[in-house]
Amino acid sequence: MDKIGTFFSMAYFCSRTESNKFVFIIEFEMETKQLVQEYLVKETEQLLKNKSYYPLMVYASIGIETLGALLDKKPIRAREQSRFRFASALYHLFPNQYGFVNKNNFLYESLRNHSAHNLIPSSKLYIVEQDAPKMRHLDQSKERVVFIIETFAKDFLKACDIVIQKIDSGEIKNKQIQF
Repeated sequence: MDKIGTFFSMAYFCSRTESNKFVFIIEFEMETKQLVQEYLVKETEQLLKNKSYYPLMVYASIGIETLGALLDKKPIRAREQSRFRFASALYHLFPNQYGFVNKNNFLYESLRNHSAHNLIPSSKLYIVEQDAPKMRHLDQSKERVVFIIETFAKDFLKACDIVIQKIDSGEIKNKQIQF
């Protein structure tokens, strides 16, 4: 197998199979703090700056689960942890109202699952920009929860900052992040 290139921390390898077809393998390893800074914070900031709100929703909603994975003691790729990790991040890293709204896994189902599997949030979320009149983030409005995208992005970035502080203090240990 020959190394054919690098991109950030990724190393690309190329090999031929028995049927003479090329196979590309990506070997990827990084530190926990680098994952948060490079892939959660910088990407979210860029999406917010560009006002790419729906991709931001998808990215950050899945990123919440990633933050939750950094809080527990299990390997990053532990199976069947999605709901627990998403809730853990909401309860430990986000303002209290997120945990209240996530009662019965509402945000997990309406935000994370819809975003991850459909690339858009559920219709149970009323997605608005911050200049929407008389709307408050996470309030209920006609059986839907108001979601002000800029507020959500800022709360996600604050959660990332909390994780970085916990990494720096040693409260969160480095996990093997390899893909």
